[in-house]
Amino acid sequence: MAASKPVRTILAAVADPEAGAQLAARKAIELAWLFGADVVLYHASYEPSLGGGAFFDSLRLAAARRERVARATRQLEEVAASLAESEITVRVRAEWQREIPEAIARAATREGADLVTAEPRYRATRRRRALSRTDWEVARLCPAPLLLARSAAPYSKPSIIAAVDPGGHGLRISALDAGIVGVAAALAEVTDGAVRVIHVLRDPPLSLAVRPSRVRGERRRVRAMVRHLAEGAGLAQRAARLVEGDPVDALLDQVSRESADVLVLGTVARGPLGRLLIGSTTEQLMHLAPCDLLLVRPDGPSLGRGA
Repeated sequence: MAASKPVRTILAAVADPEAGAQLAARKAIELAWLFGADVVLYHASYEPSLGGGAFFDSLRLAAARRERVARATRQLEEVAASLAESEITVRVRAEWQREIPEAIARAATREGADLVTAEPRYRATRRRRALSRTDWEVARLCPAPLLLARSAAPYSKPSIIAAVDPGGHGLRISALDAGIVGVAAALAEVTDGAVRVIHVLRDPPLSLAVRPSRVRGERRRVRAMVRHLAEGAGLAQRAARLVEGDPVDALLDQVSRESADVLVLGTVARGPLGRLLIGSTTEQLMHLAPCDLLLVRPDGPSLGRGA
């Protein structure tokens, strides 16, 4: 176990307490054992037919809502009993909440969660499964790093890719990039995993007529920043890598080449009205990446050293 305990509380956002796989709960309990953390199994329950409303509510509907929450609580307790080790403290909480993403964000804040685990709540389309609106909103609003679990397989010396963009944040290393690498390094430390810090280079359009010498100079600068990010998280310089191409295609190619278990990404940026938005690269990778995603927001806490 890690001595510094950068993670003290993990909130598992359980989508369906009756489901068999329970990816969010499994990942939360596995990581709690590794970090020496506590776990909160949380479920936000809502059924439109029981919602009532200002003019249609009744004592019968209120009783049905209470019973639904009580049943969910019992189911969470059964999940905890079936998965948790005796030395892990697991608490459960179910609530009646209409807006599930907001409820998860409030629960994470209330519990002081250092990490949130969740599993995609896919919606069906004609061609394939796609992430639901709830998935996007949970990713956008979650106040702590969010592990979006796609596999129930335990982490055994996992391959972890930390995707950074130092060239996109000016001349200084951003807090977001430092947080991405710090979270990846902290996960690798407790799982005996390996981290690759990857930045995707894109040459400027030919129409800009940028001098080749300037392009080479910019590449040297970015390469030095990526290496500095790796070293700052206690990683070797060889963990830093620059690749070329379209960011989404290049990162998916790296995930395939490395047989990556976890891809660590920055989640959001601020839009023109100050609203938090999911970046386009992250949005596409949330759809397409076959591995677990660990999403880090620019103003959120970090699991890295010194957290």
